[in-house]
Amino acid sequence: MAEAYSSGRWSVHTTGSVDSTQKWVRQRLSALSDRSVILAESQTEGRGRTGRSWQSPPGGFYASFLLKPAPPLQFAQCVSLLGALVVTRIAAGRGLQAEVKWPNDVIISERKIAGLIAETGGSAESWFVLGVGVNLKGAPRIPGRSVLPPGDFSMLTDPPGPEEFMQEFLEEFDFAWPHRNGHPLGGLMGELREKLWNLGREVSVKAGEEEIRGIVKGLDENGSLILSTDSGDRRLAAGELLTVHGESVKK
Repeated sequence: MAEAYSSGRWSVHTTGSVDSTQKWVRQRLSALSDRSVILAESQTEGRGRTGRSWQSPPGGFYASFLLKPAPPLQFAQCVSLLGALVVTRIAAGRGLQAEVKWPNDVIISERKIAGLIAETGGSAESWFVLGVGVNLKGAPRIPGRSVLPPGDFSMLTDPPGPEEFMQEFLEEFDFAWPHRNGHPLGGLMGELREKLWNLGREVSVKAGEEEIRGIVKGLDENGSLILSTDSGDRRLAAGELLTVHGESVKK
């Protein structure tokens, strides 16, 4: 049974272990109000983008945030990037330099410390759910991942607890995006660009069946990655960074 309390404009529900905070929200869409969030102690079936498993042992931050109605579809990627930017701000408050790895990760010292996932849908009433997973204490081992291994806050600083992290996240998120009808990254594109992982460096991005090599230039207003390629600039709405400096890496 989840317990609930109010935090600013948000209704926060806390619970023990769940299969997935995203699934928890989706199963209760009709009962939950706008600006509801679930914070779980652990997840047994946590998933990231493209269905990858996100190991969620106790001590980390595992939450999903519900918006009803959903923001305009073109803002979906921007909301995820805003969430990642908020995580970098929380890290900066503890003296850590974090970077946003497009499209949905946060990196500290070449280690992945956070991942985000966005889902949207609805017919009678549209909805948008942003899932956020952050390694606060103890980085889970992920077999087979040799590049960008998992890291956690406790490797570099005294980590906040999950509820403390929640409070900081909500405050930063609302401060950065005070009006739902406005652009989630309005006025923040410059800050986000400066925090892009591998900005100005050559990477290769797998977009569907295509692999595209180019220099990371930044993001456009819809959160698409801009690559400078031999054939001109390319804008990618989705994809996965596979290589850095032209060397293949297995994700």
